[in-house]
Amino acid sequence: MEDLRPNPAIEDNPASRSNAMAPTFAPRNVSLAVRPLQLLDALPEGVCAIDPLGQVVYVNPEAARLLARDPGEMLGTALHELLHGAAPDDLRCTPECPLFQLGVEQEPASGEDAFYQPDHSSFPAEFTLTPMEAQPGVSVFSFRDIGQRAAVNRIKDEFVSTVSHELRTPLTSIRGALGLLSSGMLGPLSDKAANLLRIALSNSERLVRLINDILDLERIQSGREPLSFHTVDLAELVRQAIDGMAPMAEAAGVKLIHDATAVELAADPDRVLQVLTNLLSNAVKFSPPNSTVSVMLRPGVTGVILSVIDHGRGIPADKLEAIFGRFQQVDASDSRQKGGSGLGLAICRTIVQQHFGRIWAERNPVRGSTFRVYLPYRPASVEAELDLPVAETGHGTVLLAGAGEEARPCITGLLTRHGYKVIEAATVDQTLAAARRMPQAILLDTSLDGMNGWQILPKLRQLDPESRTPVVLLSVDEPVTEASTAIDVAGWVPKPRAEEMLLGELARVLCGPGEQTRILVVEDDRDLAGVIREVFARDRILVELAYSYEQTLELCPRFQPHLIVLDIGLPDGDGFNVVDWLRQHEALARLPLVVYSGRTLSTSERHQLTLGPTHFLTKACVQPQQLEALVLTLLRRSRQG
Repeated sequence: MEDLRPNPAIEDNPASRSNAMAPTFAPRNVSLAVRPLQLLDALPEGVCAIDPLGQVVYVNPEAARLLARDPGEMLGTALHELLHGAAPDDLRCTPECPLFQLGVEQEPASGEDAFYQPDHSSFPAEFTLTPMEAQPGVSVFSFRDIGQRAAVNRIKDEFVSTVSHELRTPLTSIRGALGLLSSGMLGPLSDKAANLLRIALSNSERLVRLINDILDLERIQSGREPLSFHTVDLAELVRQAIDGMAPMAEAAGVKLIHDATAVELAADPDRVLQVLTNLLSNAVKFSPPNSTVSVMLRPGVTGVILSVIDHGRGIPADKLEAIFGRFQQVDASDSRQKGGSGLGLAICRTIVQQHFGRIWAERNPVRGSTFRVYLPYRPASVEAELDLPVAETGHGTVLLAGAGEEARPCITGLLTRHGYKVIEAATVDQTLAAARRMPQAILLDTSLDGMNGWQILPKLRQLDPESRTPVVLLSVDEPVTEASTAIDVAGWVPKPRAEEMLLGELARVLCGPGEQTRILVVEDDRDLAGVIREVFARDRILVELAYSYEQTLELCPRFQPHLIVLDIGLPDGDGFNVVDWLRQHEALARLPLVVYSGRTLSTSERHQLTLGPTHFLTKACVQPQQLEALVLTLLRRSRQG
């Protein structure tokens, strides 16, 4: 290998000094093989040459300037020491730092990292390592300061986040109002009006998905929502994701197949479920009817590889990496035709990387694509976080009895997505055994195996006559009559079962008997407050609206609410002020509270806002009709208590 150390003889040559392209540190023995290094002095990015031992044997002036070092002292220094050696003591690297091996392994590499100057200050840098074909054993390491670009991206992200948060409240009003119209509670609609309403609902849902994806990605990448690692059964998460996607797959004529291989690993179950759901959603959307989407698990020595395989149109070779970028689609028309935001795969990659894993796409040999996710079993850095208790955030437990082998998973998936815990039963004996666990409500199919649903009602009541658990009959063809009311049917859902009707009926029966319920809605947006009032009107609940902190303080003592729905942003204060004030009054200090905010709250903020039984919902993520279901469940629990 050529000796790349400085040559004083060349430096003292006047002809060399007159050459504008002459390097500050030139090779001792100049040859055609190394002269290209002389051109590197003119580049606007830092460049170093690295020998097989990972030591610096050449630097250009920009590299010395960026690292604030004397060029002479940089030569002979290990690359890692040069870039990370000046890090503060609390940020010292471990041997796992990838820069330890750069230059030694002689493999191409690229990435982003923080590089340190002698005064311990740092700057974000983008780097590339490229082995030199003309000079085996030598690699070129180039880097640039991306601090300005990072600052611009940060400003852009903050702008997008602010705008998206502000859009959530009016969007929630729009979706809530459209939901009330489509439910038919305000009167029948003509076919033309129903079609226009369908278009409005579909496009509002598309806009909501886009905003939620933008905020989700921004929140995850900024680190404001750290992962909560627990020991999880990956096969169970796959089953949950498939159950949730079953209605969409059924509508598309696509069959979902999953591998039941038992695999335990350390992960954030909610985030892994989000990755699975995104991958399955994409696979179903781009699969032809009568095809299959498979999920396979292949355990390895250090981790597991999860594969989602479809037989759709496939991904061009030049797009296999690009599709993981923001707003990237294989076809520009996909966002309009398929309804995607172009952010799903970017979110998946961010989540997987936070799990110290990898995600990539492959083309199938014949047709379709395969997305693979590698997840380590137990990352060392999260050992201390494992097996922490998970706070219960569900709306309550529902017993689903019957409903058929095909329909039951769909209903279970629907209820689970909306916060209910579901106990499934297929026979009379299973139903009676599950009913002894005292669920909050029972969904009972009228064609239960072994006995007609009407006949099992008296048996359910005999188990505990005092419990009065509400029962909703499924698959009935006629409304509940006076005769059926005599045996305590609380509600009914006809065939075919509409999603909104099932959720609405379940929310209604969970309200329970008693005095007229009083709810105080604290919301500064008058349109959204009005929509929420209309949602609860069908439950015969008395609703008062407060648009400010001052109005809230005035209404609470006089109105004595049973529950408060609270927004964070108020014109003369905020939700934190309201909760602090409520805690000071004995009659209000333990009220059930639903915080219905336009922004995602941190763990510490949730702790500050906790009153009595407290739940946190995010506008646009949860419609007012879903807010209704949670509120009625909380009211029932409060009465039982």
